[in-house]
Order: sequence, then C-alpha cells, then structure tokens
Amino acid sequence: MTFLTSIMAIVIGYALGSIPPAYILGRVFHGVDIRTQGSGNVGGANAGRLFGKKIFAAVALFDIFKGTAAILIARALAVGNVTEVGFFSTEQSVVVTAGFFAVFGHCYSIWLKFSGGKGGATTAGVLLAIDPLSFVIMLVFWVVIVATTRFTSLGNLLGIVVIAVLLNIRMEEIEYTYLGLALTALIYWKHRENIGRLIRREERKFGKKEAIQK
Repeated sequence: MTFLTSIMAIVIGYALGSIPPAYILGRVFHGVDIRTQGSGNVGGANAGRLFGKKIFAAVALFDIFKGTAAILIARALAVGNVTEVGFFSTEQSVVVTAGFFAVFGHCYSIWLKFSGGKGGATTAGVLLAIDPLSFVIMLVFWVVIVATTRFTSLGNLLGIVVIAVLLNIRMEEIEYTYLGLALTALIYWKHRENIGRLIRREERKFGKKEAIQK
C-alpha cells in the first residue's frame, strides 16, 4: 500500500494540475478556445489580455491553488506511507514528485490533448505550500520584474531561478534542490518560444488588451 499511496499522490497532483481554468472560463464566458486566441497560452497572462482583469485574477489564483493543493495532499498521504527502500523511501520524495507533476499537468493537460500553460503560477503554488517565506520573496521579485518590464515571461524565467536557489538554501532535504532544478528545466522548455521573442523584442507585454477573434 505504501507504493500505491505514493503513486496516488502523484496522480492526484497531475490531475489537479491538468485542470485548465483559462480554457474553462474562456469557453463559459466568451465561447472561445483560448488556445486559438492571443498568444495561445492557457494561462493567466493570455487570459487577462483577452478576457480582462477579473478572469486573469481568477485564473492566476486557481493555478496557484492547484500547486498548493497538490503538495498538501501529497504530504498528508505520504505520512507513514513511504517505502522501506527505493525512490519513495522518504516523504519528501513523494511530495516533490507530486509537486512536479502538478506543474507538468498544467503544462501538458490531459483534458487539452496534452497542451497547456507555461507553469509559472502553479510552480508558485507549489512553493507556497513548501515554504511560504520563499513564496513571498519570489512573489516580490516577480512583481518587480513584471512591473518594470511588463513581460510576464521574463518574470517567470527569472523567478524560477530564484525559486531553485531558495529551495536549495532554505530546505535541508536534497529532494527540494532536485525539484528546483527539474522545474527550472521544465519552465525554460515551455518558455523557449518566449525566449526567442524576447531576444527579437517581439514579446507581448502584460496588460496589453487584445481583441477576441470569433
């Protein structure tokens, strides 16, 4: 049962991460598929540009909640249910794996044929559950970057580096360092097109309204 409990925590993490609020709200309130609108990203920034501030806030909060919930559930399931040997022999291994798959689920949602968002908000939610102080530090850093440059992608790219550093410094268990590195690789992979647009100075800016195409 210990191994199955670990797998259950990971599956729940992925399932939570896969819920796409930007897609759902776009369909419900505007009758459009957000993947065909604006930047095509299924996340808060694109939802805000297309649908307004209220939907941006709702999407961002839910995406953060997914990551936080995945960690809290995994932590509860892992207590007393780790294996004697192997990868799931520590509670931290179960927790960080569930957290990673929550972000992976957001990026590659089973409900959207494995398309999805860029993972920034859900990663923030994972950090919030692991270490609230690190979350506050990262959030302040992210807000300063986005407010200064108006590029959410740049905030995400620099923010994930801050997260990796904070997890390495503040958490004693090596599993959290591995989580920071794994999430950095995933976030940079998902932002590869954004990196190209930033270099070419073609990246969309946060808050710039775009018309919905029907």
